[in-house]
Amino acid sequence: MATTVEISIAGREDADAPLLGDLIEQIQDFFAMLNGVTETLTGDAIERFDWKVVGLSKNSPARITVEAIPLPGHSDGPQIAERAREITVGGLRQLIAKGERPLYFSDNVIEAADRFLRRMTRQLSATTVGSSDAEATEVTVGTVAAIEALRHVEIVREAEPVHPYRELGSFEGYIQNVGTDGWQRPFIIVKSRVTGADVKCYLSGEALRALEDEPVAQVVWRNRRVTAVGVLKYRSVGRLSQAEVTRLDFADPDESLPQLKDIIDLGFTDGLSSHEYLERVRNGEA
Repeated sequence: MATTVEISIAGREDADAPLLGDLIEQIQDFFAMLNGVTETLTGDAIERFDWKVVGLSKNSPARITVEAIPLPGHSDGPQIAERAREITVGGLRQLIAKGERPLYFSDNVIEAADRFLRRMTRQLSATTVGSSDAEATEVTVGTVAAIEALRHVEIVREAEPVHPYRELGSFEGYIQNVGTDGWQRPFIIVKSRVTGADVKCYLSGEALRALEDEPVAQVVWRNRRVTAVGVLKYRSVGRLSQAEVTRLDFADPDESLPQLKDIIDLGFTDGLSSHEYLERVRNGEA
């Protein structure tokens, strides 16, 4: 059986007619959730399927039906889409019922769910997500359910972050702060040089000793550049948020780095111009 998603969206105007922008954005946010769940489920951002519109209806409320189609080289795409659909719909039902993060709901998925739910407290009156498969999980979110789910979303946000995957590795950045948490575990905040995101790094062993040997002024006040090595924890694909660091490699302060005058050799070409010198190199004469 084909993997399908049916979404019906009711507005607050006459005949349940939603505004065009609300209709489009509500559909986009549901599939943002589903795609985020897929990334966490598979552990990567590879696109394995796409969605083809197979049905449109305005028999109050507006309804759209889409079918998953495999992308080249990914014949299992529809099966993955089916599992992601069930997890996403089940996750919405869980958020309505309690304040616990649903399985595979990364921070990006939670943000999309917040937008999806919040629209039901303003412009829309209800959204139903299901499938043409009668055995598929279905959820209907009205205004009351959306308000309750949004309350649970805030509880999830305040809870300890969930890291769907982790890896051994390193990243480079600049130390912003040092401190200890409520359990007196030492940590540093490092701003990633690549993404600009702040990453909380808990220190142990060699990393802790390396930090203790560095003057406070060098570490914090001068935004000391460092490479942190250990277990990197990701909230979602490519989004590093925390690390268990066992080694810190501090970069040399700027003043100890070689200057231009230190590396220029005025006698390198024996007085020849650059053009003449390169010509000799090409001819094998230098």
